[in-house]
Amino acid sequence: MTVWRMSFRVGKGGPSIWRECFELGVAAITYNSVAETDLSKYPKREPKELWAELENPQKASLRHVAYDMRKGDIIYVKKGPEIICRGVVQGSDSGSYRFDSDFRIRDHNGTPWAHQVPVEWESDFPKLRIFLGTAQQFTVQKLDEDELQMFAKQIETARKIEENAVAEEGEAYKAEAIFRQRNRLLIQIKKERSDYNCEVCGFNFKNFYGDTGKKYIVAHHTKPVALGTSRTTLADIALVCANCHAMIHARNPLTSVTDLRNIVEKKMTNDKTIK
Repeated sequence: MTVWRMSFRVGKGGPSIWRECFELGVAAITYNSVAETDLSKYPKREPKELWAELENPQKASLRHVAYDMRKGDIIYVKKGPEIICRGVVQGSDSGSYRFDSDFRIRDHNGTPWAHQVPVEWESDFPKLRIFLGTAQQFTVQKLDEDELQMFAKQIETARKIEENAVAEEGEAYKAEAIFRQRNRLLIQIKKERSDYNCEVCGFNFKNFYGDTGKKYIVAHHTKPVALGTSRTTLADIALVCANCHAMIHARNPLTSVTDLRNIVEKKMTNDKTIK
């Protein structure tokens, strides 16, 4: 088994195609000269004239995906200074390379990312902030033992933080009014694990508003902070759209997420019946 670190950024400092890879369950790479060339149809490192157009770091990274990755290998996903996910390569022991002739992933330039390996990505991987030094010049890089130990230590620490993610909230301060401090780490973790759909009505801001609504959702504390201090866990935070959040707070005592969901579902069922 080999452990890899892989970046999914377009060029140097460009946008990432990581979300598309996660949704399709693949790791993908591309370079202009070979973007539409199925390498499985050629002997290793051919067509030579196309490989010759690649820089040495590009050749190394493409070679890892096309020839070296095997079933059971592990890939850590690098995004900027963070490791944001981990997955296990699927496929076969002889090689996992697949060429996506449907070009399901294209970057903002229209370039297909068709050189892929199937991967089972973890849905609850904690983000790690790690400096990788000179290895960053490579899109795909093998991890050495020291890096693996560093990853393991940080993952263990992050897991403990999440498992014991309890926030002391409620410290009051004044800025024209009295507010309660909310623990941002809990909300961040909750959002990163979600699909950004409202837990009441299912509304998704990105689906409706496009990129303007990307990763937008409202965090609702099901245990309101009153006077004093309360303890909040991930289970005490619901992600809802602005309308549903307003309706939850429209009455005192508050309407629960479950009760409001029942109201919405009943309304939708009645509307269908009338039609």
